[in-house]
Amino acid sequence: MTETTTVTTATATAAQASALSQLKVGLILPLTPADDSWNYNAYNAVQKLKTEYNFTLSTSENIASGTDAAVPAQQWAGEGYNIVIFMGGQYQQEANTFGGQYPKVMSVCVDCTVANYSNVYRIWLDLSGGGFVLGAMAGMVSQTHKFGLVGGGDIPSIWQGHEGFIAGVMYTSPVTPSITNTFEAFAWADVSGAETSATNDYTAGADVVFSSGDGIDVGVLGAAMAQPTSPQVWATNVYTNLTAIEPADNRILLGSIVIDYATPMFKAMLDYVTNNWHWGYTKVNMASGLERVQPGPNVPANIASAGLALQSDIVEGQIIISFASTSGGSPYCFVNTGSAYASTCGDSTLTVPTGGGTPTGNMAAQFNYLPPVSSLP
Repeated sequence: MTETTTVTTATATAAQASALSQLKVGLILPLTPADDSWNYNAYNAVQKLKTEYNFTLSTSENIASGTDAAVPAQQWAGEGYNIVIFMGGQYQQEANTFGGQYPKVMSVCVDCTVANYSNVYRIWLDLSGGGFVLGAMAGMVSQTHKFGLVGGGDIPSIWQGHEGFIAGVMYTSPVTPSITNTFEAFAWADVSGAETSATNDYTAGADVVFSSGDGIDVGVLGAAMAQPTSPQVWATNVYTNLTAIEPADNRILLGSIVIDYATPMFKAMLDYVTNNWHWGYTKVNMASGLERVQPGPNVPANIASAGLALQSDIVEGQIIISFASTSGGSPYCFVNTGSAYASTCGDSTLTVPTGGGTPTGNMAAQFNYLPPVSSLP
């Protein structure tokens, strides 16, 4: 089993580069790269590797479900492809079914928790660090102390990002915040639903709305840009550095959770050609260096500095974020929402001792330590 938490970019040897150039890789995307988010990042990461190593690449876009993903995956397997990348947790079941059908093909499942076969190679995301940093910035920048969160599928990685953001808001907000948390009925592709939810949040007085990727980003950012320039409202995005690719959104951009997909995908391909790929697993989080927050260019300098200081503490291991778990490894709050778990899963309190230390309260996201807010830059 090859299991990696910390991943660094590596350069292939001449022999490895030659082997990489012989690969045939298929990429399955739930939407198109036009989302400037999840699909944009994945597409460009694999294209970057293709440019460097000159392997064969085919892409299938707008694949809504696992059942739909079976069509291109099986076609590519019949054409001798070595690797099929299932870009999304919604493909988890199909990635495993496909893995059982084609044991010689590496089935890369991104944002997936389950591998039933040794050829299912998981790249798992944990957005809690990025969510927490953006939440802390949001709590400091907000004038109304009202916040919205809009998500696609209510899956563990997205849920962790939402819970991280809520914890960050509660950590820095000078008063008890009002928080609305919404997951869209039609999941990641629900641009119009996300825009409606975000617009409702802004109309109700929220001045910061957190978005968790894909078409949800498109809807939330569109709603933010449609608001008056005064008073100032803010929004976020996930997976890409939006400042670099969509500077028109800069006036409302609180920050981006930026994910490095090229490095773990390169590692997966390199593991394949070196025959070190069975039961492969890479965790993408802030501590691994594969996730970071890029503050928006119009955010006040002191708030951007505070966010980056918290990010450094997470990367350096001073702040460790965890979640109460069941024996199955999933957070209690994700699996169980009943009153029996209220003391574990509630989002009502987070108290940091004077001078810093171990927070107390019943946040789903738990912290070993948080510095006093007054000590932040």
